[in-house]
Amino acid sequence: MENQYLKEPDDEYEIPWFLIAGGIFESIQDDTFEAFNEKLWNILIALTSRNNKSEEERKQLVANLDKVILMVKGCHYFLHHKKRLHYKEDWIDIKWYKNPYRCSKKYRSKADRKLNHHLAHFEYPFTKLSRQEIQNFPKAFKNFFSKMDLSSWLNLLGDWKNCVLNDESLFEWMVDYAPLETYEQLLKLHEACIVAYHWAEIDYPPPNRHLIKDYLSSDYVDGYRSASPYERIEQIFYEKNHTDLRDSILSLYPLNPSENKPPNIEIDDLRYTLRWLLETGWLLLQTNYFPEDWLDPDAADFLRCPVPKRELSFWKPESLSNKEQKNLKKTLSKLYYGIDVRKNISVLDGRIIFQYERGWSAGMGEEGLETRNRLLKTLDILTLVLLDLCKRRTKPEGICYPPEKTEKVEEKE
Repeated sequence: MENQYLKEPDDEYEIPWFLIAGGIFESIQDDTFEAFNEKLWNILIALTSRNNKSEEERKQLVANLDKVILMVKGCHYFLHHKKRLHYKEDWIDIKWYKNPYRCSKKYRSKADRKLNHHLAHFEYPFTKLSRQEIQNFPKAFKNFFSKMDLSSWLNLLGDWKNCVLNDESLFEWMVDYAPLETYEQLLKLHEACIVAYHWAEIDYPPPNRHLIKDYLSSDYVDGYRSASPYERIEQIFYEKNHTDLRDSILSLYPLNPSENKPPNIEIDDLRYTLRWLLETGWLLLQTNYFPEDWLDPDAADFLRCPVPKRELSFWKPESLSNKEQKNLKKTLSKLYYGIDVRKNISVLDGRIIFQYERGWSAGMGEEGLETRNRLLKTLDILTLVLLDLCKRRTKPEGICYPPEKTEKVEEKE
């Protein structure tokens, strides 16, 4: 590794790579996540056993240990230069807040805890990082060096290296009385380094990536902010307003012959939009925490306001009672309680195809009435949420909260 301490990044856009080029990238670039961890485990086994090792085995273990030492140096380099440069980055130096529309605990499914695990959105089998560390990976680096400073870690790993070179165990050298704990700390640091690499690659997954891509098997547009439920609400109203969507739902699920007419939205667009409507209503209930910028009312696109400007002052949702409007989180939680949203979307697709083939003359059973009710209420709720953003109704700290009464008792997560 060159002496990176003598270099400076040319501009702020190079800083992420500059920070991980001090050892992090070089230490992990040649191994997969599993391969690196396997090598680390083999080092631990070699250090705690009394089996004689060949010269070739010792050389390989030393080479692997050099990568571990480089990783530790790289993480310290990252912290040092980030502080020296006074560098702030939106994705890692950002506050996280509880999702204001998180599904009420009473209505959460049995699978909720697994779906919303704080590491679920990563494709790697991470197990060591805490919620705070996965939201801000430099905290994992700081926690690592809070136990021992850099020189202490390098001395300890230097002793590990000498044990390997001399084909002796740690117990004979008496230099590390808790090698398993050291191993666990290094595993955790490696996980944080993988996150750092994806951050520099602008490939850091949003906290609901797994819900969109793996659970719903839905379209996932690359981009951290594109996965925000609020951004998805805006997409629903792209070139469409609340009235058009409501009329199309009524046409799809008519209660009387007078409503039995084709929707005023093109059929493929309607199918896509109503799917997103159901998905977004469900996604709004999921995941415990949102990054601060997802809750920023200034990010709302006024051009996608679902209600004409002249109607904003007196517009009221037709499918929600006054009680339902006062607590949107509870209303939404009840709407999606006990249903498989994927099955509901499939049934909706079938309805659209069936109606289109029959010339918009199909009847409707109990299941159709439930879907109609869910679509209309979800449409009203998402409209209110977006209007709340457009009106910039914020609290002093600048975070946009739902237009509902705050619960007196904080739910335990």
